[in-house]
Amino acid sequence: MESMLGSGGSVEDKARRLFGQVMRDRRTSPHARLGGQLPDFLSEYLLGLYGMADASRIVEAHFPTTRNRQILKYKLVNDGAVDLLDYLEVSIDIESGETTGNLVAFQHAFTVQASILNEFPDLLSGGLWGRVRVSRLSQAVLTPGEALAVPISIDEDEDEEMLSEDDGAAWFSQHRPIITMFEPYQASVDVERFVKARQHFSTEEWIDILLAAAGYNPEWIRDRPDGKRLTRLYLLRLIPLVERNVNLLELGPKNTGKTHLLRNLSPYAFTVAGGGSTPANLFVNLTTGRPGLIQSRRVIIFDEVSRVQFSHNPATLSLLKDYMESGQFSRGRASYGADTSLVFLGNLEVEGRHPSARYRHLFEVLPRGLQETAVLDRLHGFIPGWEFPKLTPESLEPAQSLASDYFGEVLLALRDWPYDDVWEGIQKRWPLPSNLTRRDVTALDRLGRALFKLVFPDGVIDTTVAEDLLGMAAESRQRVHEQLIKMEPGEFAPYPVAYQGISVRSDGRTRIETPIDRQLNQAPRPGECTTVVAEVDPASGTVSTEVAIVQVVMAERSPHRPRVFSDDGLRGGEAVFRVAEFFLSSHGHRLGLDNAVRWEGLGVQWTGGPGDLKGRGELGLVMAVVSTWLRKPLASSLAVIGGLTLAGDVIAPAEIVALVMAALNRGRQTIVLPEGSPIELLEETFVETFGKIHWVPVSNASQALRWAFVH
Repeated sequence: MESMLGSGGSVEDKARRLFGQVMRDRRTSPHARLGGQLPDFLSEYLLGLYGMADASRIVEAHFPTTRNRQILKYKLVNDGAVDLLDYLEVSIDIESGETTGNLVAFQHAFTVQASILNEFPDLLSGGLWGRVRVSRLSQAVLTPGEALAVPISIDEDEDEEMLSEDDGAAWFSQHRPIITMFEPYQASVDVERFVKARQHFSTEEWIDILLAAAGYNPEWIRDRPDGKRLTRLYLLRLIPLVERNVNLLELGPKNTGKTHLLRNLSPYAFTVAGGGSTPANLFVNLTTGRPGLIQSRRVIIFDEVSRVQFSHNPATLSLLKDYMESGQFSRGRASYGADTSLVFLGNLEVEGRHPSARYRHLFEVLPRGLQETAVLDRLHGFIPGWEFPKLTPESLEPAQSLASDYFGEVLLALRDWPYDDVWEGIQKRWPLPSNLTRRDVTALDRLGRALFKLVFPDGVIDTTVAEDLLGMAAESRQRVHEQLIKMEPGEFAPYPVAYQGISVRSDGRTRIETPIDRQLNQAPRPGECTTVVAEVDPASGTVSTEVAIVQVVMAERSPHRPRVFSDDGLRGGEAVFRVAEFFLSSHGHRLGLDNAVRWEGLGVQWTGGPGDLKGRGELGLVMAVVSTWLRKPLASSLAVIGGLTLAGDVIAPAEIVALVMAALNRGRQTIVLPEGSPIELLEETFVETFGKIHWVPVSNASQALRWAFVH
């Protein structure tokens, strides 16, 4: 399918006429990263301002790197002034009144002249990229329009020695330099012009313009299988810039561009890549009063979130939980508010275009501290990263696009774009059902509003695409809800999170069937049975459940006593076997098994889990052993749940609803469970599938065996 943008026709002409100099021709512009260490939006700004040759020289001469940082420091010490290309962020010490500007790449901090802060107050709320002059007060102050100078030529091998000279150190201690000039290298935008341009494009043309501006090749996207759906999925990644206080999660395989977009589109997006996250660096440093990242950025990206150590600092997680809920937090004796959106990114193993079957729930890849349903319910959306194709050079080469720096500023400006009247009309046309929780409603409001501001900023709505966007927003929240059900089915009842009249695509089961599941669901063999185990997280109290499959085999002419084998993570296999062995040895004659009982050479193998078999797997093991002795398979798609007393009474596990959920996730449709199980609760929980499930309540093992082998 050919992209609407860059086809050489009227769309390209309209874009150039309407957007003028902020349009970039990617086919002729150099694909340079200007040294490879600058974000795309900054590289594009410099290329547009200076041209390729001068921009390259400026970056090489003035952007501090490992190679030239000491040279630039020597120039400051020796000449009394230096021009830098750097990211400047400023903090204020209330006690002393001193303003300190931290130059991130230069790795040093200096006092900032008050006039600079008066002119550029955004330096106090997160910082800006730009041209910075550090000098003694006696040095002449350059004006912003003056060209950057090429620094003196210094032998790189001599820079360390030069810095250590006594005269340089003495000068530096007596004449502390300060930041005397700043010129921002970020585009200014007319968001009203951007919004008015929307009326000149069809909806699909406009979506292509958005995708190209984000750095993607819309033609490449539309040529993928399910390309139209992909164009909507890519828009989800823009939401944190467009809307305040959005909490998003994306899990998927590597090299699908999870971090590419936000990192290269806006200087207000900050990436926390692994490591520890503390209250001081995220929220407020109580010692210095310096605001943390959440108060100074617009988007915080927790990249490779599985490595972020929330669990080692309970205070961080508690503050994060409060902030995700309300946009506020308390530190010390003060309360603070912020509008920063949070994005959690992580890797996920996949099988084809689906998450791997090995996960009990998809939140399993998150750090243990985040695997708390009270935290996860605060996520507004879950982007299915497994649906995105791997990035290629072609996928990141749009023919025509808006400049990255311009587009990033437009997205942030759309946060303040008046849209209440338009959105109120949308909510009246497609209302929400009354059964949704407050968090569901908040999630759908923020996700939906952001998508509509992106695609319909002028408020002129295309009904068909509007329903696509509302469905995409609902699906993102539904995906969060489905995983919560898998984790705590007794707490989170299944229901569709959707706008009235709009169908929502569901991921369905958490897991797909494995080969052993397909066999057990279609053609089970003697001695095979499914039960379910549970694992309780001691920190959060969260209960996770998973199937455990037992296979019982008789070795021919073996004199050995029975042996029990278990996968790592499965506990209680020996104890469960002792209960089953005692019951069958004591009651075999009453069950008509006298001629079938044989313990010598019996092998029992448990696979699956992790979790504890005790109190949950005894009944299933009894049925599997008898199946082996009688050489009769159990019913297909069967799961057996229940503990057992030595007398044969069936015991109901405490987590019966969660255990049933785990069995259904693997395709089991016949459930043997203890009599007295909360059938009404099960019916309420599995309302959509309850009537399709064959429920077999039993009070003792004899009753279960008669049902399995006599009926």
